Amino acid sequence: MLDVSQDDESLRAHNLHDENSKTVTVYSRHKPGCANKGNPYWRRCRCTKYLYIYKNGASRQISARTRSWEKAEQKAQKIRESFELVKQSPRELRSQPPAQTGVEIRHAAEDFLKEIARLNREEATRKKYKLTLDRLSNWCAAQTPPVFLLAELDVPTLRRWILSWTGAPTTRHNQHQRLIAFFYFCLGQGWIKENPAKKIKNVPADQDETLPFTREQFEALLEATFYYDGRGSERNGATTNSRRARAYLKLLRWSGLRAGDAACLPKSKLRDDDSLFLYQAKVKGKSSAPVYVLLPPDVADELRDVPPNSVTHPDYFFWSGRSKRKSEVSSWERVFGKVVRKAQEKFPNLFIDAGGQAKPAHLHMLRDTFAVEYLLAGMPLEEVSRLLGHSSVVITQKHYAPWVLQRQQRLAASQRAAWTAMGMRAAPMSKESDQRPAPKRTALGHPS
Repeated sequence: MLDVSQDDESLRAHNLHDENSKTVTVYSRHKPGCANKGNPYWRRCRCTKYLYIYKNGASRQISARTRSWEKAEQKAQKIRESFELVKQSPRELRSQPPAQTGVEIRHAAEDFLKEIARLNREEATRKKYKLTLDRLSNWCAAQTPPVFLLAELDVPTLRRWILSWTGAPTTRHNQHQRLIAFFYFCLGQGWIKENPAKKIKNVPADQDETLPFTREQFEALLEATFYYDGRGSERNGATTNSRRARAYLKLLRWSGLRAGDAACLPKSKLRDDDSLFLYQAKVKGKSSAPVYVLLPPDVADELRDVPPNSVTHPDYFFWSGRSKRKSEVSSWERVFGKVVRKAQEKFPNLFIDAGGQAKPAHLHMLRDTFAVEYLLAGMPLEEVSRLLGHSSVVITQKHYAPWVLQRQQRLAASQRAAWTAMGMRAAPMSKESDQRPAPKRTALGHPS
């Protein structure tokens, strides 16, 4: 392989450029066994081609991602053309379309990811954006000729990549949304003149039906925590793992927290009045206001008394303080899987349908249970949305529309009953009206 430092010196001597010059040179980085080793300008071998870029006294080498000298030269020429644009007057530059500024795709992606990090997006969100942009870069490099500059990603080119996507509609929809966000960032930087991803119609996401746990199912899950950690069939809820699992499930059910927020919850967020701090909400005319959710007293007490395991940090209920949030969620998903399997064994009629298939059961359904129970109890949609931390009530309406409708049907049924008491004729109730029984008291001492 060509020595990079020697190569840099030989290329400098070959081009004889001064500190104000700008140039791009193609060269071959030969394999150890290549017969033309020692001559970086030999064109006909099949060794990888690189670009030597010198600009304003600084140099760098980048791979052309090809073994063809001609294709590498095409990339080099595009960079040279971008240098020529910089030599024009500011007035001339302003008259040029933004898409002709010659910004490389990889540099645009790097700047975008830095901006995402600066905005304190969740680690999982940053990883998803990086995965999408890595896929885009890899696809661009594999094209013939390779797509090197951001300006080359026009609508037809981008459409070719989007058409190659596989996976579920929701996966493709979300990746398209991330792509739109990336190009909006580039548009704001003046690197492109339009958002090509926005001009391509996105596939609709599959809207999963919101399925909360029934009260009986939730009670069965709590009962299963008394068995999942023990050996044999004896009921024993006093073990550390059993108590931690039970406290975690109750926390999710009665706080509406996401699985990761509950897993990494600091003890400082639970106040003496059993209220749990959720987040700071923006208020018009003010900087922010705290939002709290009130936990049932016995749930709050059980959370305070939850035993730590060997790695739990003293400032947290469940978390070690060292592992990543995603890892914590994965750990609790495994625990929940064990609890569900034990619940299926103990209460098959609740968790297995008539066809012998397992009914849906995952951690996020506890957050859905929190929302649906409050909606059906008559809490205004805006207040439920605030407790869930949604940025807009429209999001809450979208996810829980069937349950909002059910609440309206129950309200209409109450009105009809009042009309009957007044001696007025009432139209018959529709078949879709809610027949859900009134809340029952559970072993916990509060509504199930």
